[in-house]
Amino acid sequence: MHRDPLDDIPARARTELAAAVAAAIDVDTATAEDIIRSTEPFWDAMERAGGLVDSWGGSEFRYVLPRVLSYIQATANP
Repeated sequence: MHRDPLDDIPARARTELAAAVAAAIDVDTATAEDIIRSTEPFWDAMERAGGLVDSWGGSEFRYVLPRVLSYIQATANP
């Protein structure tokens, strides 16, 4: 069975993160959750590279990710 990485995030934090991502880049909740799932390997690689970030799903991740996605959207679509 396929493991859902979002299950590693507490329910309340998951809901708040999905809402923040959805609002930051103007997508629906299902799309926001899909995008969040896709960030786990990237975030984990940054953590392995000497602690460039805290753990995936940690407080830093939850606050930084919506801002990063908003920046990517803004700069990729000038």
